[in-house]
Amino acid sequence: MKTNQIGIFVVALTALVANAQPSAPFHLNDPYSCRDGMSITVTACAQQAGQDYCAFKIEQKGKLAFQGVNLQKQVATAVKQCTTQAASPSPQSTAKPAPWNGKPLNPAYLSEMPSVERVLEGMKTSDPHETALRQVWAFYELTEIIKTLSGSREFRGLLPDEQKILGEYQVAQYNTGQAADKNFPKDKPSEDLTYHFSRWDPRFGFNGINIWQFFSEDLQSQYTKIVGADNARYAAMRAEQRRIAAQGVSANPQASGSPFVRNDPGTLAARRCVELGGNELECVGKGFWTGLIDMAGVNPDDLSGPERAGVVMNGPYQAASGLELSFGLDTVSVSGCGKLIPDGHSYTITKRPNQLLIQVSNLPSSFVLTMGNDGKLIGPGPIDVKGQIITGYERVWMQEYRNNIPVSGSGYWDNRPIYGPKTERCAIGTLAQAPPPPPDKNPLTSGITSTINSVMHLGPSGLRMNGHYMSQGGLALEFAADGVVLDCGAAHVRQPYVVENTPNQLLVTVNNGASPFTLAVQPNGTLAGSGSADVVGRVVTGSTQNEITYASKTGRCAIGTVVPKGGTTTAQIGH
Repeated sequence: MKTNQIGIFVVALTALVANAQPSAPFHLNDPYSCRDGMSITVTACAQQAGQDYCAFKIEQKGKLAFQGVNLQKQVATAVKQCTTQAASPSPQSTAKPAPWNGKPLNPAYLSEMPSVERVLEGMKTSDPHETALRQVWAFYELTEIIKTLSGSREFRGLLPDEQKILGEYQVAQYNTGQAADKNFPKDKPSEDLTYHFSRWDPRFGFNGINIWQFFSEDLQSQYTKIVGADNARYAAMRAEQRRIAAQGVSANPQASGSPFVRNDPGTLAARRCVELGGNELECVGKGFWTGLIDMAGVNPDDLSGPERAGVVMNGPYQAASGLELSFGLDTVSVSGCGKLIPDGHSYTITKRPNQLLIQVSNLPSSFVLTMGNDGKLIGPGPIDVKGQIITGYERVWMQEYRNNIPVSGSGYWDNRPIYGPKTERCAIGTLAQAPPPPPDKNPLTSGITSTINSVMHLGPSGLRMNGHYMSQGGLALEFAADGVVLDCGAAHVRQPYVVENTPNQLLVTVNNGASPFTLAVQPNGTLAGSGSADVVGRVVTGSTQNEITYASKTGRCAIGTVVPKGGTTTAQIGH
């Protein structure tokens, strides 16, 4: 992968134009302002395989920072989080100090100081000694930042809140160092000066310790101005260190053998993505999105809700009548039923001897689909389906914005559908897996559907798995519609799999190269296997001018019983 092309993929995506999805809790092309000059604009939405996706762009002070595609519900949550943050006072926009540990602090810059727990977590790596080394010297750098920002008070007396937080960091550095030295008596982290940089060293906060991940650009600029005293040479050297950190590569390889030293969530997500074979656009987007969510202080689980683990259905099924059922992780969309607009219905899967039943929620009554030996679905025949139809349209003015400022008199009128309830009588008979859709030739939507296909892997239709699983032997499985990621120690790899509906049980076979294995779905939702799995993957070791370099990484883990890692089981196995 050419690293110098990543920025081009991020900022040069074609702007997409399409009609808004009627259920979207936002307006297309209206920027939603966040804090610190950031805004999110949803530029297009489209449906693919029963799920709604939206293209969006993120601007920082009027300049494009990123464009990408994600599930509509996740984009909507990000928009909501963005506007919620914008509605609350920002530490940089108010004179009143923001709370820290529940109490307002003076001076205001202290509000950005991370808690001891956050520092310890933020410095973690896969190597225990490296983690301890970073933790010890991260607290040292934080004390130096306070002393620097306090100005002349460093010598004539700090303010009470400055003394308090400075003391907490000093105590944390001492305690962390003492504990680390006991764990590594032959190579004591508190005596290792690898990351002991003075505040005037441009490597401070970058080389090995990404301390600036905790602070805003304004605070970093304030620190740079004080330390550099407007020295152009210092500023240039610091910019070079920032460039190295932004690339995620350090000149000093760590004990793990990888020169990557950044450990913020965005970098880790992007690195893991490329190691698993993801393309440039997908991995940059995943890293940026993860970093954005982390920066906003949002729990990723809040975006997607509790994880569902177990057997699910995937993809579209069609009847000869034109009716279509399109399965996703949580719902099945029914379309082609009279004049009803496509609507989602929850479903459950039940396995019984010689039967696999899919119960679909519906009003006035649910209905059941049976999966045959040929993979086709057999429905109940004519049933009543309650949903919505379009009863008319209302005219809505779509205001034009430039750099988050409305342009007076500029915009356009749009027609927004008006919906009403309706019950239709529909025949749900035999449905077969639908063939892949032809290329989208609509100039309004072809851009977004092409982008969706390049970053969202939909996977084959039929029975699939979802969720994170873990065995006592250390094997971790992360199932998705398009494949399963195997983790064993530091080795990880993405592999294909199949779910087989046998007469008496559901079997999941992972096509793991020379080490395939089969798991049987149990009544309690666990997966039962035997033997061990050899995981053969790769890890990033660095980069050249044109591409990222890798080294092979292998691991062997016992399989045994594989248990869902939280969440709920979607398939019920009968006896």
